[in-house]
Amino acid sequence: MNRIRYNRLTIYRFFSLVSLLFIFSLVTVGQNIKINIKAPETVFVGEQVRVDYIVESVNDAHVPVIFKAMQGFAIVYGPTVSSSKNVSFKDGKRMTVYKTISSYYLVAQTAGKYTLPQAEVSVFGEKYKSEVVKIEIKSPKEITAEVDAFIKTIVSKTTVNLSDTLLITYRLYTTKEIERIISADFPNMRDFYSTNITRSRQNFSEEKINGKTYKVVDLRRMILQPKNIGQKSIPEGQISVEYSTPTGRKVRDMWGDIYDEAIRTEKTLTIDPVIISVQDLKAI
Repeated sequence: MNRIRYNRLTIYRFFSLVSLLFIFSLVTVGQNIKINIKAPETVFVGEQVRVDYIVESVNDAHVPVIFKAMQGFAIVYGPTVSSSKNVSFKDGKRMTVYKTISSYYLVAQTAGKYTLPQAEVSVFGEKYKSEVVKIEIKSPKEITAEVDAFIKTIVSKTTVNLSDTLLITYRLYTTKEIERIISADFPNMRDFYSTNITRSRQNFSEEKINGKTYKVVDLRRMILQPKNIGQKSIPEGQISVEYSTPTGRKVRDMWGDIYDEAIRTEKTLTIDPVIISVQDLKAI
């Protein structure tokens, strides 16, 4: 009889011990699961950015974080999932930390403040959530607005004889050097015979207007001769230019190459129309 009681007591203690070890194991796992998000606080519209979801655990839990969409961003590539193991010693005890990184390469699309999707992973039957991280997407117009640029239409004379010629120049003034010309819609010279005399290679010069220094370059120079008499209108046109503004940060692209980050912005400039008076003044 005592032997039976002893066996029952032993079995009870055994299961109690197993239960305590299981609960302790869950608590230990729970206390050693960390989910962090690595992301910049501010980006600009059109900027490419990398966001990492990092899962750390004392157990080998290879858990990727997968999203199909992120508000305010377009997913260019990802997730790419990588794993690593770090072994260290503390107070004579061996500590092993397993890390799983899910990386997304995004392009910021719409200005505003956004909350990145909160990661939720399941490890050993328990669910864990990441911290809440917000990103502000700023409009590049804030940079473009600081650039003072315009195109000046310069004509050698506004009244000419039918047999005369005149020179017209479209001159760009900008407080910041342009990266490139995206598109050029120069005015139509339908009422004039024209010859383009623009130099193939142009260098910027400087000119001060009302105390402000501008970088100046002639976009186009043309010799015109009227086809007939009357008030002739040379219509307006448009030039779209691109500016590049370094952010001062080094960034890594999806292939691992490091480069200087820059924000590219566009600005459309208008070419003003001009009226030319053509007369038929015959020699006497």
